[in-house]
Amino acid sequence: MSQSYLDLVRDLQNQIVTLQTSLSNQDELAIALVKDWQRSQKEIQTFFQTKIVNTALEVTPQNLSLQVEIDKQLKMLGVDLTMLQTSRNPATWQKRHQQACDRLTRLQRYCD
Repeated sequence: MSQSYLDLVRDLQNQIVTLQTSLSNQDELAIALVKDWQRSQKEIQTFFQTKIVNTALEVTPQNLSLQVEIDKQLKMLGVDLTMLQTSRNPATWQKRHQQACDRLTRLQRYCD
């Protein structure tokens, strides 16, 4: 596999870890921060689409399967963050927050 491809995946993982750190450090209702998290998620998704999916680099079938799963999880993370933004009840916010954190953990594992 191309070293450049591995570098791009590492860059993706670093972006995911940065967003995960930001989310995990805020466990109380913080609607104002969700917009920043949504912006980060969109930047990660754009990076993934432009640098990893739409690339001329050779991709193995196993990595192609991972790309499909990462794409799906990134889209679902966007939905999680939208749901988090609309949460007003602290218990609901906490549940949605945990879902987003879990999804980021899953995404990070896919990049390992």
